Amino acid sequence: MKLSKKELQDLNNLQQQGNEIIFALGELALQKEGLIEQYRFLSSQQNELGKSLSEKYGDGKIDLNTGEITISNEENQTPPSSS
Repeated sequence: MKLSKKELQDLNNLQQQGNEIIFALGELALQKEGLIEQYRFLSSQQNELGKSLSEKYGDGKIDLNTGEITISNEENQTPPSSS
């Protein structure tokens, strides 16, 4: 007994499609890992900048649209003089 040419071709096509999906999933996994690493780096940079700004201006909130800083416990802190 032997498969017909069409049956064999169909079987091979399905196998190839499965392999392509597995390959694509592998690529996605690598992309995901790369994006996670980029996000970790970005978070690290964000933390460093936040620390730097806190040292310069004190603890507070920054309006990202205007750059205005609202200092925490404003009555206890004076903003640094601009030099």
